[in-house]
Amino acid sequence: MQESSLPPGPSAGALTQGVLFHRDPLGVLRRCRARYGDVFTLRLPTARRMVVVADPSSVGVVAGADPLVATAGAGRRRVLGMASPRSVLGADQDLHRMARQAVAPAFTPQALEPHAGALAELAARHAAGWPRRRPFRMLPRLKTLADEVAVRVVLGVRDEERAAALVLAIRHMLWSPGSPPMPLTTGDRGLLGVVGERLYRPRKAPVERLLAEELRARRAAGGPADGALDVLSCLLHADPPRSDAEIVDEVVPLLMAGQEPAAIGLTWVLDRLARHPEAAARFAPGRDPASDAFVNETLRVRPAVHSVVRPLKAPLTVAGHELPAGVVLAVPIPLVHRDPRVFEEPDAFRPERFLDGPHPAAFVPFGGGARRCLGQALARLEIAALIPAILDQLRLRPVSAEPERQVVRATVLPPHRSAVMVAQAR
Repeated sequence: MQESSLPPGPSAGALTQGVLFHRDPLGVLRRCRARYGDVFTLRLPTARRMVVVADPSSVGVVAGADPLVATAGAGRRRVLGMASPRSVLGADQDLHRMARQAVAPAFTPQALEPHAGALAELAARHAAGWPRRRPFRMLPRLKTLADEVAVRVVLGVRDEERAAALVLAIRHMLWSPGSPPMPLTTGDRGLLGVVGERLYRPRKAPVERLLAEELRARRAAGGPADGALDVLSCLLHADPPRSDAEIVDEVVPLLMAGQEPAAIGLTWVLDRLARHPEAAARFAPGRDPASDAFVNETLRVRPAVHSVVRPLKAPLTVAGHELPAGVVLAVPIPLVHRDPRVFEEPDAFRPERFLDGPHPAAFVPFGGGARRCLGQALARLEIAALIPAILDQLRLRPVSAEPERQVVRATVLPPHRSAVMVAQAR
């Protein structure tokens, strides 16, 4: 593949572009679009050549591309080396369809809504232990809460000792240094990828062991109860049958995918509510259209994920460009969410824009197409159940005058200081 066959882009090396993109993704994307137009090429250490399509009218073309042409799982495995090719996160084509169908019943609103009360209790218990009257980073606290939601609700672990051990093991598995933390490991087979994999593998082992124990206990009890709709029960009932090792291989990437984006989304919504106390006082998403609009506007200006990514296995024409096989195609979510052709005054925080009419096709905080986020209903329920329970206990005040800058960590967009806040009891 010749560089000349790709759309224009910055001439700096991959490492330089990668550092700049990770430090200020929206700024880099905006400067590139201003210079090169809606379609441009970035060179990054993980994605190699990434063709960015910032044309809002092409969002559906990219998100809905034929999976024989555009392989989303392969793209995730390139950035997230821990994503098993059998998992919902890392599989493609028939393997993705089978993996998604197996666990989808656990992620429907009907399966999740009965857990709203339990989620609120978890949030209240966690918030009771947060610091008072001194600055603390919100994101790590919400990651720990998301871990417990995953263990007790998504996986359905009932044994108290095993559930507590699994929450701690997941926290240790996903911990990495920095504020925000650096990615754990990538699919890159260079030095960074090899070192990351060696550090990650022993931290994953306790999670795998505890999941295997849970599966053995359920099989010994005669298998999952009919109608049980947690992920482990769904996989124990799946057709074709899975071994315990295969189930663990599918579940670990789900835990990783479910923790960070959910915690980041919760962080951005709490940060914004702390800046709008009048909205926090009546926050009731799912029951109040103004609260739903507030959440959507928050996810518009601060999406949790940076791109809809599709590596190409065959040529594809997008936005007037015929792109060759081998490139990574990406729709930059923070950029299309701030496109003035779709959103009037795109940098202004205006929740009322989501009160009337259908959402624009360019509003894709959960991605789109067949790879649309499986956990969308869970994320919405977490916002509706966890945040009011936290706000019932605490008044939150952000330390920074403006929302913190978004930075890139693998595929997600956390606040650059992990959202430093001060809490005061109500």
